[in-house]
Amino acid sequence: MPTRTALLEEVIPLTLDGYAYSGRVVHQPNARMAPIVLVGGAFQHQNAWGRLEQGFLEAASVITVDLPGWGGADRLPARYGFDFLAEALDQLLSKVAPAPVNVLGGSYGTAVAYQWVRDHPGRAERMALVGTMSHLADHVRARVERTLLMAETGRRAEFVECVVETMVCTSPGVTVVRRPSIIRCLNRALHDMTADDIAKYQDNSERLLASPRLPGGPAVRVPALVTTGEHDPLSTPALSREAATRLPDARFTTFKDADHLVHLERPAEVVDLMTRFFADEPLVGLEYCHPVEHVRQRPMTTLPSPRPAGDR
Repeated sequence: MPTRTALLEEVIPLTLDGYAYSGRVVHQPNARMAPIVLVGGAFQHQNAWGRLEQGFLEAASVITVDLPGWGGADRLPARYGFDFLAEALDQLLSKVAPAPVNVLGGSYGTAVAYQWVRDHPGRAERMALVGTMSHLADHVRARVERTLLMAETGRRAEFVECVVETMVCTSPGVTVVRRPSIIRCLNRALHDMTADDIAKYQDNSERLLASPRLPGGPAVRVPALVTTGEHDPLSTPALSREAATRLPDARFTTFKDADHLVHLERPAEVVDLMTRFFADEPLVGLEYCHPVEHVRQRPMTTLPSPRPAGDR
């Protein structure tokens, strides 16, 4: 497996509307497929993809990003929507990957990935969404609002507990791979969050609450794969599958013995499934996930149109 020290790594500083952010490219000179773009969740920084990045580097160059509002980027007010974040992603990809790419969005990053692919037809070969949802369900809104209350009132211990319960299936009767170690790592990371990290989390959460559905407009025509852990308490399998039905060419499955943090619990399996999908290989006979189904598209007429730029 290639190591980061063996491959050329490039960091690209960027600014959009005065907000500084950056992208990062790890070049694989022997790539056998288009670059893989990783757009992470609320706590996912561009340098923190670990085993997923290393696994993908066996087949492709990997592009990661700290978009405005998280990681080492500037804080982004919640009035800027996912359309702005997709524009920032496009500014990066126009510089480092003008040819079509494969895009993987995780959790919060699925909205950015989806919007970018939709807004820029022909720029993506394939799209994968891990831990997404068709709409902001009541249980999701309630959990996010509770974490915001804990953050705003400075109740760090309760904030940490609430976030963990939101992302991790803690039911003792359910098997989740590496659950004890994942909970320990998540607890430590949440307790170590700086005031700036908390402020960015608040902005991003408010942005999510203000965008209750996938954006409307033209359909995403590229082949898509939607997946999550079978025990995901946040973007439940039902919500994820419903998101897949909004796409004209989508596949859906769930990972066994995993929840919302499937990328940490089953990294090798996530890499294997995504690499097969991006390479257009058969997705059959995979023991780590349930059978992959090709879902039937539902009409998207109920989805709102994207807000005009002046409403940011």
